[in-house]
Amino acid sequence: MSGQAPESVSSIWARIEQWYAERDATHFLLPPATAEDIAAVETELGVSLPEALTLSLRRHDGSSDSGWPAGQLLSCAGIISETTVWRDLLADGTFDGVADFNANDANAQALQPGWWNRGWISLDADGGGNGSALDLSPGPDGTVGQIIDMDHEVGPSGPTAPDFIGYLSDRFEELEDCTVVDGEYVEAG
Repeated sequence: MSGQAPESVSSIWARIEQWYAERDATHFLLPPATAEDIAAVETELGVSLPEALTLSLRRHDGSSDSGWPAGQLLSCAGIISETTVWRDLLADGTFDGVADFNANDANAQALQPGWWNRGWISLDADGGGNGSALDLSPGPDGTVGQIIDMDHEVGPSGPTAPDFIGYLSDRFEELEDCTVVDGEYVEAG
């Protein structure tokens, strides 16, 4: 990532933290990950995380369950666990024979074909098999680090954001449509 990433991640997180603080809901954001936690993600999954994600994890090691617009921002342990579940399903042939998910999608060339790819790293989860993923092995028209959406019923789609900074910006915008009632995070409307 560029030298601009630290400032951008810090700026976005400052706005996110302010949103939670104004609603007396900072308890949803977990403390920082340790260097060892982050190294475990890279070692266990065999990847190098983008600088922006690493900086984000150093600020908050995810969120509590149901404390994030997408359900839960995954901690280092959650990233390993969720990604491993998908990789295990891929390895055991669960997705063999599943129709090409994006054959008719305008962005079909941005993603590798298939239901899951070993180069996808889970970022958040809704508890029902859906969530955003970091794409470290994009298709020919994609970009390393783009963010995709994974829906367990319809498969992957996207990209939904160009990178992790874009992902954080999008989640901040979603927060504007949410509130906290009696200490519980809820979508307004």
